[in-house]
Amino acid sequence: MLDARKAEDERLRNPLDSLRYQRQLLENLRLLEAIEQELSMAQIELATLINAPLGQALQIAETPLESPDDGLEKLPVLRLEEVALENNADVREQYYNGRIAREEVRKTMVRLFPNLSFSYGLKYDSDSYMVNNNWNEAGLQLSFNLFNLLTGSTQKKLAEAGVALADQRRFATQMAVLAQVHLARLQLINNRSQLTRAEAIYATDARISVVMRNRTEVQAQSKLEMVANETAAILSLLRRYQALAQVQVAESRLLANLGLEPKIGSTDELTLEQLTEQLRRSGRPSIAAPKP
Repeated sequence: MLDARKAEDERLRNPLDSLRYQRQLLENLRLLEAIEQELSMAQIELATLINAPLGQALQIAETPLESPDDGLEKLPVLRLEEVALENNADVREQYYNGRIAREEVRKTMVRLFPNLSFSYGLKYDSDSYMVNNNWNEAGLQLSFNLFNLLTGSTQKKLAEAGVALADQRRFATQMAVLAQVHLARLQLINNRSQLTRAEAIYATDARISVVMRNRTEVQAQSKLEMVANETAAILSLLRRYQALAQVQVAESRLLANLGLEPKIGSTDELTLEQLTEQLRRSGRPSIAAPKP
């Protein structure tokens, strides 16, 4: 930046070219600072999730900058809807609530019937003047709650209303889950498209940076142009990281809506390597399309 201003003051270059260069460099720096702010907040969020000290620097293991194509967005939408209705935790919860409501109806009907109890026992008395010291005793008791009889109709209507409410909640939850599946699928497709575009832009900027560096070494290009292209290449790389992160977020959201949670064993009995391997295997479960 100082070199560009010096060249502008000394009239070594066209003033308009120097100003355009400064404008482009300042814009790239602004974008780099914005990305740096996002990454700094992400580091604090990661430390909170893994229960690490907030002020400690975290060393992240390098992973391939790629998103495996698991074919989720290529599956028929109807198949995704079926998987979501079968496995989504919210839908299962509403099914259980419906079963509980129907059990309440049966309990209400049972409380309307009279109570019948039967008792039987062996008796003994040590009185020597009695003719029979041993005898058997049996009894049958029938009781009825008049309050339940008077309020039986109301209790039955309330229980049936609870069943209807549970069914309506289940229908609403199913529709919400299906809408979330459609939105998550579209978001995944869009984010993967953005990742492909970001990778292409970064590859182009990287090649331009190499060419400009070589031209600068042989003094066929000014150093200012090389700095501008280097900055653009760094910005493209960071945008590539951002696009990859958005793809991973979209994949996790779609899998969560489908109810495909990772299946792992006891974390207390697994080593870090074993836990990592199980998460890698179950991170993207496959969904087979139904056979015709």
